[in-house]
Amino acid sequence: MLTITMIITVSILSVAAMDVWQRLVHRLGGFPPTNWMMVGRWLLTSVNTHKIFGHQLQKITPYPNETMIGWVFHYLIGIVYVIAYTILWKNVGLLTPTFLDGLIFGVVSVVVPWFFFMPAMGAGVMGCKTQRPVVGCLSALGVHSVFGVAIALLLQLSQQYN
Repeated sequence: MLTITMIITVSILSVAAMDVWQRLVHRLGGFPPTNWMMVGRWLLTSVNTHKIFGHQLQKITPYPNETMIGWVFHYLIGIVYVIAYTILWKNVGLLTPTFLDGLIFGVVSVVVPWFFFMPAMGAGVMGCKTQRPVVGCLSALGVHSVFGVAIALLLQLSQQYN
């Protein structure tokens, strides 16, 4: 049985792996990393206006601590993904903690940024309102693939400690 501590640990390490990958790809290939300040601004604006979509984030006065809030939100969302993976593994029997299942989970999970977060942040579905939507989509696909694999391998490793 996975404990809350183990789920949080797997989540933190998986999100950290995703972040390291994103920074590495940024340095080597120029793919822009996620701007967590803008995510924090979006979250705070959404909470304050009770509206998820339609914000012009660049025109909104910055909030105090919006970068930190964006990063914390990012890691909290990671916990949700690990819980989802665990449910699909332990309760549904759809996944196992293997490289391939992790990769599949990561690839499937990219629908969330493509169809929710990108539109919510004003970039449009699959980043269609950006100058380089393919770059944004490929970047999201890459980091979510790494994230899914990290979740699976860390869950597999955690089984040795149960």
